[in-house]
Amino acid sequence: MAEAWTTLVRTGGRIPVNQLARHVGWSRRHLGDCFRTELGLSPKTAGRVIRFDRSHTALTRPARAGLAQIAVECGYADQAHLTREWREFAGQTPSAWMAAELPVVQDTVSGRAASSVHG
Repeated sequence: MAEAWTTLVRTGGRIPVNQLARHVGWSRRHLGDCFRTELGLSPKTAGRVIRFDRSHTALTRPARAGLAQIAVECGYADQAHLTREWREFAGQTPSAWMAAELPVVQDTVSGRAASSVHG
C-alpha cells in the first residue's frame, strides 16, 4: 500500500488506476479495496484530491500562471475540467475562490497607506 500511495503522490495523481495496480502487482479491484480500507477513498478519488491540492498550491503562488496553464500542470484535461473539480471539492470556481481568499495587492498597499495617514 505504501508503494501505491507513494507512486500516486509522486505522479501528482496522474497515473491511471490500471497502471498503478500493475505497478504494485495487484488487481485493480484489490488496489481499490486496499485504498478504501486504508484511506476511505478509491485510488481514483485519491488522485483527484492530489490534483486538487496541487492546483490549490499553484493558485496561491505569488507569481501564478493562468488557470489554463495550472490545469495542464496539475493533470487536468483543460481549464473546464479544473473548474468542475474545484466546484465539487471547494464549492466554487477557482476564480471565485481567489477573489474571496487571496489578498489583492492594491488593497493591502492602500490599507497600509490609510492606516499610516491616520495612525
